[in-house]
Amino acid sequence: MSSSPNRFSGLPAKRSTSLADVASLAGVSTGTVSRALTRPDMISEATRERVLAAVERLGYVANGAARALAMRRTMSVGAVVPRFGGSSFPTMIQALEATLAEQGYTLLLAAPEHRQSNELAILRTMLERGVDAVALLSSDHPRDVFAMLGNSRTPFVMMWAQESVEGACIGFDEPAAAALLVDHLAELGHRRIGFIGGLTADNERARRRFQGLLRALARRGLELLEEATIETDYGFQQGFDAMGMLLGRRVKLDAVVCGNDYLAAGALSALDRAGVDVPGSLSVASFNDNDFAPFLHPPLTTVRLPIREIGEQAGRYLLARLHDRPPVPMGPLPIELIRRSSTGPKVDINRGRTSAA
Repeated sequence: MSSSPNRFSGLPAKRSTSLADVASLAGVSTGTVSRALTRPDMISEATRERVLAAVERLGYVANGAARALAMRRTMSVGAVVPRFGGSSFPTMIQALEATLAEQGYTLLLAAPEHRQSNELAILRTMLERGVDAVALLSSDHPRDVFAMLGNSRTPFVMMWAQESVEGACIGFDEPAAAALLVDHLAELGHRRIGFIGGLTADNERARRRFQGLLRALARRGLELLEEATIETDYGFQQGFDAMGMLLGRRVKLDAVVCGNDYLAAGALSALDRAGVDVPGSLSVASFNDNDFAPFLHPPLTTVRLPIREIGEQAGRYLLARLHDRPPVPMGPLPIELIRRSSTGPKVDINRGRTSAA
């Protein structure tokens, strides 16, 4: 009996490839094929490679709805990360996705514009889609978010976050990161400090970074000048414009700390255009150590933050929760000051030489 014609092309309809077809070609059982695609850790590498070769040759695509129904899992994890563009978050999310993919999970990312985001509605949609777990950015969320996650018994983790009573947080010591920069500048003899940072009103990370900087400066007896403190969105253009404002105010500064490398890159460009010698006339330092930091002019002194490690550890934590394994013990991830040539000793004009405290 011939197959029925395809009403779109007039050609006979082709039967879709089944799990049994893959099993037959690979010379294994359908159960082994299923485990190779969903629980690869349960079978040998040689068998898995044979199954994957059969899958690729036949163009097999699993019935996700049927598999989710049978497993009571969708093998997907949701992540809500506002302000995704112009930030270090892509590196973190790529690490999270790669870690989850090793165990067959797919990452579903929501990256709303921060000021227009409705986190609760986004989270509800993800849970309605059946995600098995959720990754959130920071620990600063409405109480309803935690209530929804608790009521649905959905495992979750908070990335780039400090300790919280609401759940697991993965991050680093923000005050310690600020102290690394401040100690470095103090040792170079700098006393009068400016700051270009993120908007603290609606950004927990920017707020913690600024507070950590204030504490570190106070401990060293250094001065953060109010007229040389600017809050803005994170970005190259914003850093360029903010440094232009500082130059226009003609504030006498020894150094400027930027809230991240994007702001610092823009600030260095503004200083270069204005003919200000860095670090001869002004030192510039920052946070993150993004890939471009060594290639700026001059190369940027910055605190290396564990951006990729946050994503990896978040993925490992969620996988442990999803497979009923004890989560890996968590603590602040390591940070490191990377000294480059955007910072140098303060120039003592009266003595005609450099000095350091």
